[in-house]
Amino acid sequence: MRLHPLVFACASALIATGCGESSSQSQGEDFGSPSQPVQTDFDQNQLLESVVDQVILPTYQQFQADLIHQQDSVAAYCQALSSSGDTDTTLDQAREDWRTVMSDWQQAELMQIGPLTDNSSTLRNRIYSWPNTSACSVDQEVMLSREEGYDISLRTNSRRGLDALEYLLFNEDLNHQCTIAGTEPDGWLDLTDDQKRQARCDFAEIVVSDLKNSADELVEQWQGESGYGFRLKNAGLPDSIYATAHEAVNEVSDALFYITETTKDAKLATPLGLFANDCGAEPCADNVESQYANHSIENIHANLTGLLHMLQGGMDAESGIGFDDYLNDVGDSETAERLLGDLQMAINNTEGFDASLAEALQNNPDSVEALHGEVKKVTDTMKSDFINSLALELPETSAGDND
Repeated sequence: MRLHPLVFACASALIATGCGESSSQSQGEDFGSPSQPVQTDFDQNQLLESVVDQVILPTYQQFQADLIHQQDSVAAYCQALSSSGDTDTTLDQAREDWRTVMSDWQQAELMQIGPLTDNSSTLRNRIYSWPNTSACSVDQEVMLSREEGYDISLRTNSRRGLDALEYLLFNEDLNHQCTIAGTEPDGWLDLTDDQKRQARCDFAEIVVSDLKNSADELVEQWQGESGYGFRLKNAGLPDSIYATAHEAVNEVSDALFYITETTKDAKLATPLGLFANDCGAEPCADNVESQYANHSIENIHANLTGLLHMLQGGMDAESGIGFDDYLNDVGDSETAERLLGDLQMAINNTEGFDASLAEALQNNPDSVEALHGEVKKVTDTMKSDFINSLALELPETSAGDND
């Protein structure tokens, strides 16, 4: 969990900088410009209602609920450390709960709308700041948190959140990760190994409590008649913050393009060496997500699953009204079928990995390239037929995409 300035900059502006792959997609000067709205009687407010009530809010609430289990398991592990209890079993449970919570959040990454994007995505980055991470900062925080008056809510994003919790639970190296002189956590070297484990666990309790507070805040901001979910579902109605329902649908669509800039480019293309990375222009395990937990493939699987739920407007194909129904209504069932079919193939591919992404990059990079290619099929369709048929606009981060 290191801060990679070059990769972070590229991941934040991959398309604008042009550090990208070649494209099989024909993109003329009008590529990404909205088409004239198709004349249809499709009820876009029903799509919004389905996405909010059957996908977004349930995903946030599941994340919130699973964090309670995470709090309990981390507390149990800390108690075992302090009382010479069963540390192996309790640590295993804390790690398993982290995997569950992280998979919840990786689906929510496709749902960055409203409160998660307000104030330069402040709430989202408090929960999860990758690729802006720093193991050294977390090590420093372990010691600082022992001081009277410590308040994690005042700390920077790279010192808190799911990525910090991953480091605390999964990193078994008891050496600090601060390599620059003068940045070493004060007092760390004076601790015994048992004291170091206890100190990390004690800080993990603070981190997970902070995460639960953020999850509570997120759910609260979406619920009720004053919540963002209500406003999104009532787009285009009197006193709405949206002039039309289509404007709100476009905002939901924008969130889906996380799959392009982050899943495809930052999580796959960059470690593959298709973009600049820490190893130059070759496969690089140093740039994979969730390195300590070896959870990179699972994160990608959850991203793709979150996209599927959003496109369907529900957790399964029949339960909601989604973008696939919208495409069918405007007469483009071919795009709906192709998009969902390619997406399911990519999901199936992630389920077939028998090694971590880091191991696959080293031993079988072709398998990672194949997954990248399958995700690219999905994003190519989204950037062309999907937005054109539904008269949507590409988000600014994708408008200049040449990959």
